[in-house]
Amino acid sequence: MFTSSLGALLLSGAILMGGAQAYATSSEYYSVREVPTDEFDSQAAVHSIFSHDILWQEIQTALQSGARIYSLLNFDLHKGNYGDVVEPYQRLKHFKTWIFPEGDCRNTRALVLTDTSEVPVKMNSSGCTVSSGSWQDPYSGKTLTNAQDTQIDHFVPLKNAYISGADRWTLLRRCQYANYRGNNFHLIPVLGHENTKKSDRSPEGYMPPNRAYACTYLAQWLKVKLIWSLELSSSEKSAIENLVQKYNCTAAELTYTNAQLDQQRQEITKTQDICR
Repeated sequence: MFTSSLGALLLSGAILMGGAQAYATSSEYYSVREVPTDEFDSQAAVHSIFSHDILWQEIQTALQSGARIYSLLNFDLHKGNYGDVVEPYQRLKHFKTWIFPEGDCRNTRALVLTDTSEVPVKMNSSGCTVSSGSWQDPYSGKTLTNAQDTQIDHFVPLKNAYISGADRWTLLRRCQYANYRGNNFHLIPVLGHENTKKSDRSPEGYMPPNRAYACTYLAQWLKVKLIWSLELSSSEKSAIENLVQKYNCTAAELTYTNAQLDQQRQEITKTQDICR
């Protein structure tokens, strides 16, 4: 577990809860560093979570098994105009809507609901729309059975993705991001109320009420940012670092292997034409 000594390794930052997410431009931003831990040692990693002796021992054990590991809390600082997009975010214009990846009448929403249900789903009379199933909502901790109560959450919301780098993508890549099913955390069925409450907020403005999911939530947020090379604002980064300490997240929960990252990048390449 992270201990209170981790506080000396983390930059201070306010955790802003509730209210609409305010996105402001700034002259600097961060990204998750794509440098495996086997490329530096504990003495050099002054600003890394792995500079803590106990955590470093855990990582050394993993490295001995042949894994190359990325720390999700190891960031690069960039000087530039974060959030300074060419034109204001518009959901349909910039990301389109659900597509029909399988070539039938089931859209991405229907496919996610089908793939994640713990029981065979029931469809409406047309066979195109899911009416019921069984989904474990990690945000609320509730089991959902009525598809009408269930929304599909873009884990890193589309607006957040847009202002953190996706505005520079092609329309086809943004549409691919909006419909990506290459892992089990990019699109998640959740209670509609919680998805609405989250809106476009990053972890500095929304954390799920299910505290047992907090560390996984933070790790998955950073994984999406890493996989898609998206940026983090200074306040977003600071809030995540503070939340990691608040919830006593483990080192293992906040790492990603090079094999996992490579697999995701390959999946993105393989599905790059799904919106054509």
